[in-house]
Amino acid sequence: MTEALISDGPVARIPAVNLSSPLTMEGNDVADAISGESEGDPTLNNMIAIENLRLWYGEHQALHGITMNIRERYVTAFIGPSGCGKSTLLRCVNRMNDRIADCRIQGRVSLDGMDIYEPKVDVVRLRTRVGMVFQKPNPFPKTIYENIAFAPRIHGVAQKGSEMDELVETCLRRAGLWDEVKDKLQQPGTALSGGQQQRLCIARTIAVRPDVILMDEPCSALDPIATAKIEELIDELKNEFTIVIVTHNMQQAARVSDYTAFFYLGALVEYQDTNTMFTSPHKTQTEDYITGRFG
Repeated sequence: MTEALISDGPVARIPAVNLSSPLTMEGNDVADAISGESEGDPTLNNMIAIENLRLWYGEHQALHGITMNIRERYVTAFIGPSGCGKSTLLRCVNRMNDRIADCRIQGRVSLDGMDIYEPKVDVVRLRTRVGMVFQKPNPFPKTIYENIAFAPRIHGVAQKGSEMDELVETCLRRAGLWDEVKDKLQQPGTALSGGQQQRLCIARTIAVRPDVILMDEPCSALDPIATAKIEELIDELKNEFTIVIVTHNMQQAARVSDYTAFFYLGALVEYQDTNTMFTSPHKTQTEDYITGRFG
């Protein structure tokens, strides 16, 4: 069990959702569950469980009763047209919607069995366990070295000296960036190219050793070469991290993800292993979107 998010008191837990049978959700079509190949397989654990999640921005309801599980150490892609709730749902997983004054949420989101909306949850600690990479690279206005070292120093993951040097090098190597920046660690992170900045942000995210990495269209502003490097990195990182990626690129979802969820108008329409989703989706609406008939 990974570290708790609260300092005292009981942790609320939600019942596991059975992925071997369909999930009927109010306001949704019947969402197709992931097929039951995981039944009885202890290596396929659910890192994130979302139960009947509804969200409003003021009077506008953006999410309608979302129920789904996200598996540990796999890549799950969220696809769907603009405004369908993909990024909104992603932000629910590390409570970034808390910053929006008129946002209201009902339902439950649990991380490794712990309800992250329980009142005693330490949101700062939650965000060390659930890192986020945004659409536009956002390196800190610090050196390349300090972009990696800043958060681990604050959270006590590593201290100054050789321990920190080793952590910085390890994270940059894992992000495929070390050979490109090892001789300019004291230069500003903002001086790097767009693709390099995005890999720096990924290195910064993994420096605090999260359980989950959320990626909100991480390649939308990058050229094909930089995109390919990010996709290769995602494939490597899933061996250690649970990754959820929002993308409008169907080819990218097919390349990088193990499971795919299709959303439309704030509802979860279909959720399958990626191969099934792109070769024989169960819903006509899903097929129409994937083949470009709408969206």
